[in-house]
Amino acid sequence: MKIQQIRKKYKKCSLMSYYTHYYYQSSLHNKDIFFESKNSADLGPNMIYLLKELQHSEYSDYRIFLSVLKNKKEYIFSLLKSCNLSNIHLVEANSKQYYKCLATCKYLFTDTTFAQAFVKKEGQILTNTWHGTPLKCMGREVQDRAYAIGNVQRTLLYSDYLVYPNDYMKEKMVDSYMLRGLYQGTILCEGYPRNSVFYEPEYGKDIRKELGIEKKQVFMYMPTWRGTITNKNTSHLYVVEDFYLTPLDQQLTDDQIFYVKLHPFMQSEMDFSKYRHIRPFPEQYESYAFLSICDCLVTDYSSVFYDFANSRNKIILFAYDEAEYLKDRGLYVDLKSLPFPIVKTVEDLVRELNSPKTYEDGAFIKEYCTYDGPGAAKRICQQVILNQSVCVTEKLRSSSRNSQDASDGIEEKPNVLLYGSSLDKNGLTTSLLNLFDAIDLNKRNYYVSFSQFVLKKAPLRVGMIPKEVGILPIASDINPTLKEKLAHVLYFKWNKDSKWIEKYLNRLYEREWQKNFGGAKIDYAIEYAGYGKDMIKLYQSFHGPRCIFVHNDMVKELKTKTNQHALTLQSAYQNYDTVAVVTKDIIPPTVSISQREDNIKVVNNCHAYQAVRDKALKEIQFDDITVSNVTLAELVEYLHSDRKILITIGRFSSEKNHMMLMKAYERLSQEYPNTCLIIIGGYGPLADETMNYANSSKADIIVIKGLQNPMPILKRADFFVLSSTYEGLGLTLLEADSLGIPTISTDIPGPRGFVKDHGGVLVEVSEDGLLSGMKDFMEGIIQPMNVDYEKYNQEAVKQFERLFEVHRR
Repeated sequence: MKIQQIRKKYKKCSLMSYYTHYYYQSSLHNKDIFFESKNSADLGPNMIYLLKELQHSEYSDYRIFLSVLKNKKEYIFSLLKSCNLSNIHLVEANSKQYYKCLATCKYLFTDTTFAQAFVKKEGQILTNTWHGTPLKCMGREVQDRAYAIGNVQRTLLYSDYLVYPNDYMKEKMVDSYMLRGLYQGTILCEGYPRNSVFYEPEYGKDIRKELGIEKKQVFMYMPTWRGTITNKNTSHLYVVEDFYLTPLDQQLTDDQIFYVKLHPFMQSEMDFSKYRHIRPFPEQYESYAFLSICDCLVTDYSSVFYDFANSRNKIILFAYDEAEYLKDRGLYVDLKSLPFPIVKTVEDLVRELNSPKTYEDGAFIKEYCTYDGPGAAKRICQQVILNQSVCVTEKLRSSSRNSQDASDGIEEKPNVLLYGSSLDKNGLTTSLLNLFDAIDLNKRNYYVSFSQFVLKKAPLRVGMIPKEVGILPIASDINPTLKEKLAHVLYFKWNKDSKWIEKYLNRLYEREWQKNFGGAKIDYAIEYAGYGKDMIKLYQSFHGPRCIFVHNDMVKELKTKTNQHALTLQSAYQNYDTVAVVTKDIIPPTVSISQREDNIKVVNNCHAYQAVRDKALKEIQFDDITVSNVTLAELVEYLHSDRKILITIGRFSSEKNHMMLMKAYERLSQEYPNTCLIIIGGYGPLADETMNYANSSKADIIVIKGLQNPMPILKRADFFVLSSTYEGLGLTLLEADSLGIPTISTDIPGPRGFVKDHGGVLVEVSEDGLLSGMKDFMEGIIQPMNVDYEKYNQEAVKQFERLFEVHRR
């Protein structure tokens, strides 16, 4: 298996070497046009009608390439032939020729995206038509899929031209993919190429004759696919066949034909031979040319009705499973607000099929078919390729997602990109969310980036980010060439550094920045996590003001953990414009790494004290993932007893010193038996060890792992202990103080400065030190710090604001 993985990586690096050779060494071919439709799996109607336009004589000296999956070549070839499209070179997707085209063709057209490794070159002109006016929610508005929008979003941002046939679609696309303020291209307020067929009768004039249906009433049924790539949901197929199509066929007349176009997964499994009036969609015809000859469209939740409305013919929504289908799917428009009749039974469907169109759709057509009309493909090609100003164009004016468009003459707000790591439930994520809670989100546009693969198993984490803050997911891992991979291994695994290594690493990460964010207008880049060597290098490659946060004593991290890399930190702390340490105590270890202090600024973590207090008022409960050595009922009994409850909260890792705390507490409990120690952690390699030790102890030690909201428990505790050997600040210390709980902290950099500034208690980093502090509490010596967190946050925000005093490089 390992050999296979090595071969796979070698093949990928070889392909990237081939791609980057043409990316860096070859100039653009000004007469080459490259098309990719639906990730090379199909050829969408918009692409077909653009290709038809390019058959005209004014484009005869252009070469046209079309990307196709290997197993789709035969299908696409026959489709091109049926559409009378010639002189189109088919390119196998993800092949060497594919990447050569991506690197050398000047004009790029797509209705979705390109390969995740694609990096747009300067001078390339990319046009994105998308594939339809949206009815179902998209982008960030789909909660469990928002994390995975990276490749779509970056392709939209890359685009020089976005084609939108109505303002409704423009607003939905811009908002759901957070393009406002980031997008630097041009919107073409232009009709969809495919919808011109409804205004140009010659497209479908021969179809009725060829099929022998000149005098028939023709219906087209185009339902939404209910399945997914991994679950084809063929059970729905049998429901349609047995309960709907069979009785429908019996009630249709000989003058009526009901054509059915299902998803290919379903279409191929349907047996139409038993029907008299129902037929499969004739695949020899382009779907929109065929739609143009239909008397009526029957659909459900498919946005095809936005297009068919151009025909002015009748539309029926056959929504027999509306409640079930919409249970997990959001729509932008309530079906009942549409002018079309909605039916849920075969009897009602037949009645509508036999009734003339009686509804008024003028307002609907005006709103959703605004720019559709004849000649759309011609105008788009003239605008994009021939550089003729024939389309209505628009620039996105406002840089604000949370306010009205900026007026002329008002300077746009700067865009700030922050790397937020995995958004896991830890102090790092808490500090980021606290920052957003404290700062003025209207002053700048803030965006959070993260690797979408990290969030695949926990997609709902994205929901923690405030709606006023945009997201820019990173869609793919780094794509190194063979030389870059060698440099990567030498640097990160063998800790080697040289000008040769530096040259190829710089090239790799500069290209990666261009790949992920090159289409967006970014003014400031903040590596907020401060962890992860690839991300630190990626943000370091930004050509503008860069800041990296330091949340911990990184000298200690380097000694005790494997998640940091000394060369990377040294380079980052030397070369980032600003190094933001979260407490003054960790300046010395940071300077010891970089040997530079002039770029260091203290930016204390903000503290959402009111949110802590609000969470503390909620009911105590365990979550589905919670693991504990007591039941919820037993925990509540402890908390409502007359025992003194001591508590600590922090991940189960060595620097939190839970083992030393438990041993110190065991000694305390011998003198003060009417006590209990609670340890709450989210994750960490020592979780099982901590749990086992607590279970074997004679003292009352409760361990809780995986708790979304520990604040109700913290509020009912009597004393908080921060027992760490090193910390950045220790936000749980502030949370406990916010709830009026007495606290102690070990005397370490990070908490030390905060505790001293606010009159708190520090103890020696030892078992005896912790025991001494706990005894002082039991004797009534230790009181809450009662910090004024409003004043504290105001100062922390001022410190954060100073990061933007660095001018663009």
